[in-house]
Amino acid sequence: MGDYWRLLRENRFQIHPSRYAMTCLIGGCSVVNSTLGMIQNLTHGRRIERTELAGPPVFIVGHWRSGTTLMHELVALDQRFQFPSNFDAFIPNHFLVSRYLFYPIVSLLMPPRRPMDNMSMGAGSPQEDDFALVSYGAPTPYRRIAFPNRQSRDHLDLNFANSTPATQTALRTAMERFLKSLTLRYQSQLILKSPPHTGRIRQLLEWFPDAKFIHLSRHPYKLVPSTMRLWRLLDELQGHQVPSYDDTWLKNYIFECKDLMYAAYFEQRDEFADNQLIEVRFEDLVANPVQEMSRVYGQLELGDFDQVQPSIDNYFSKKKNHKKNELNLDLSLQTDIDSNWQPYMQAFGYESAGPAPTPNPTALTKIIDTSETTDANPAGVFIPDPAGVDAND
Repeated sequence: MGDYWRLLRENRFQIHPSRYAMTCLIGGCSVVNSTLGMIQNLTHGRRIERTELAGPPVFIVGHWRSGTTLMHELVALDQRFQFPSNFDAFIPNHFLVSRYLFYPIVSLLMPPRRPMDNMSMGAGSPQEDDFALVSYGAPTPYRRIAFPNRQSRDHLDLNFANSTPATQTALRTAMERFLKSLTLRYQSQLILKSPPHTGRIRQLLEWFPDAKFIHLSRHPYKLVPSTMRLWRLLDELQGHQVPSYDDTWLKNYIFECKDLMYAAYFEQRDEFADNQLIEVRFEDLVANPVQEMSRVYGQLELGDFDQVQPSIDNYFSKKKNHKKNELNLDLSLQTDIDSNWQPYMQAFGYESAGPAPTPNPTALTKIIDTSETTDANPAGVFIPDPAGVDAND
């Protein structure tokens, strides 16, 4: 309750009238969360503090929409690992004492699919631990979602070198408490995923010795439009304000976040041994999932991959009819990506498409002149066969 009040006060209660009901509802939930949190602290507090992690955590990092969710779900198929679920991440203060009461309710309220990518989801699906940190009141970039029109500076912590000692201590305290609570609940080695961790890998290794890291990358032509859609959806669904920014602001915000997190990541990644950090391209993972996952297990020494391979085969068999959201990349955005994302593209082996070809009026005239005229096409204009046009064209 105190963390929620502080968030509202910091943003001067600039709440849109259409969000008053949601603000009051969340306020009521925060009271329930505080009450149950005190109960959990009384009944489990000392046990949480004494809990040792069941093994070094495995952190999945990478830019938003780069395939980190897919990797999280694939590793979560391995019964030797456990992960924070949606239920755990959104009520981290009391899931140990309230799961029997609230889990069925949350399961009914959860949408069956994620709006940003149409992937199936549920109360027990893997979730980012940064959402749990928000609920703890810890500093993370996701606090911006609550007030999307305010000029938040929380994203500066994507490069942890910008964080104050107090911020770093608050984040570490929240993470340790959440991971110990998960370990007390599941008694298993943890697999965690959160894009903001990308610029924290050095600190995470200091806090959790022997931790492993899986980095996902994806071509910016797909990644950037998808991230723009992600933030718009989250801001519209979760914010206390109606988003008023334009695409230019949103693009620049995404570019700045990328610069912050990858300035830190590129500086730190060479400090890691081969069995501590592996980089995977989303395109390779989708094209050859078994081959890529076998490489991940082998390089990071995660255990016998043969035990999990049948589950991965079954996962992709069920997802074969999954329909992705189609996003268009206009020429202006492509040009901006080409000029701004070159270090990222070079680091992970992506190429730019180059400038769009200039139309040739002579060739177009020739196509029109040689087209057959019919009753349906009296002008003789060239009409491509729809069956031969790619959906992305």
